[in-house]
Amino acid sequence: MRRALLALLFIAVPAAAFAQPGQFEITPTVGYRFAGEIENAGDIGFPDFDQDVEVDESATFGIIFDIPLTPNWRLELMANRQDTGFSVDEGLFSPAEDLGDVSIDFFQAGFLYQWGLGQVNPFIVGTLGLARVTPDFPELDAENYFSGTLGGGVKVFFSENVGLRFEGRGYWTNLDTDFDERYDRYDSEGDLVQGEASAGLIIAF
Repeated sequence: MRRALLALLFIAVPAAAFAQPGQFEITPTVGYRFAGEIENAGDIGFPDFDQDVEVDESATFGIIFDIPLTPNWRLELMANRQDTGFSVDEGLFSPAEDLGDVSIDFFQAGFLYQWGLGQVNPFIVGTLGLARVTPDFPELDAENYFSGTLGGGVKVFFSENVGLRFEGRGYWTNLDTDFDERYDRYDSEGDLVQGEASAGLIIAF
């Protein structure tokens, strides 16, 4: 996590030096991320299962830092966390089986384009970075995966320095790497796709 934050800082410092006049924005966020699916439990280190594995829906929290580049373009740095769990759904007449807890941390950098005048500013945003998946099992290690996001929403300002940000965003994580297991390695192929709705308090300066 420390190395990921340092990498984001290396991106932020040069951009801030060349930023055009405008306001920086720090936005703490809370949200709700919907369930995603991994092809089967064996891909994440559970060799006794061959069913699809669901990453459960749950709340998220994080922070966004926007650096002005032009009146419309901003460099966006984002970090957030989802505490969730793995489960296997065996069908309509069988209860879902809980495989255990997992946390997913996203560290992203990208660009936001906004338009509009005055209080209301719609925007679209795209980022790339990494997702760190940390299963709560002694047999499995945390792994970093290439990931990206795409979303849009609106900023509503109550004053020059305070506003609200409402957003919908899609998350994509490339699982075409390995999870480490204590005794073996399991190749994980495929993608994890999730959607999220969030809101945040904008502090501009």
